Amino acid sequence: MTKKPKIKTIFKNDFQIVIDKPAHIMTHPDGRKNEYTLSDWLKDFAKKKFKKKTWQSFLKEVGEEGREGVVHRLDTGTTGVMIFALEKDAFNFLKRQFHSHASKKIYRAIVVGHIKNDTGIIDASISRSKSDFRKKNTKDFFTNDGKGDVTGKEREAVTRYKVIERLRSKTGNPFTLVECYPETGRTHQIRVHLKSIRHPILGDDLYGVGVNEKEKIQKEFKTKLTRPMLHAFSLKIKILDKDKTVKEKTFIAKEHADMKKVLRELGYKN
Repeated sequence: MTKKPKIKTIFKNDFQIVIDKPAHIMTHPDGRKNEYTLSDWLKDFAKKKFKKKTWQSFLKEVGEEGREGVVHRLDTGTTGVMIFALEKDAFNFLKRQFHSHASKKIYRAIVVGHIKNDTGIIDASISRSKSDFRKKNTKDFFTNDGKGDVTGKEREAVTRYKVIERLRSKTGNPFTLVECYPETGRTHQIRVHLKSIRHPILGDDLYGVGVNEKEKIQKEFKTKLTRPMLHAFSLKIKILDKDKTVKEKTFIAKEHADMKKVLRELGYKN
């Protein structure tokens, strides 16, 4: 099992906890790897918060076994705001908001190339990939069969975006810092959608450029690209406050050090 990372807490009360997720940690076990996950971290947190004799029975009431407290997820390489439930009513309350898309999430990403339009909507259903079980995909209408590398059920997926700034490396190659507002919550949605408009996220090995192009891009940067440059910047959601009163909150986490370094290398000033 991998070593335990340091987790920064943004907010906590008796009902939920909000963290700034670091990179390179899974949300919950996937059944294939024996790695320390955020689910494990939440159990460790519960052991400290609750009495030794009651923490296990507490977690049994808050979601699925192995995924206790988890109401949404971020990909392993994605950083930023995440919320977990610490109590049964809070779990159901938060989960309903994610299912109904009532929560509002903002992501920031650095993508390859200059996105042409300042704002836009990517409305493209997502299916499983036929060629790679790890991947999701959209239909590619430019292939011969008009379907492309997809199989199984199509799931509606919509992502709005806004260009923050178009940037260039020291050698002049184009990149874009973009803000994304997913209106649905499909697995890998932002990564798949940005790839579908031919602007994959920088550092994304699964949905990014090919091996040769990846090596060329890495030479553009002193900072090692070990993950997709994708960050969950903010989450607006209703939480349970004192006496289980409902309160709307917005939680924010600034970009992490590696992403900030890449942006500085691209000449981003803010």
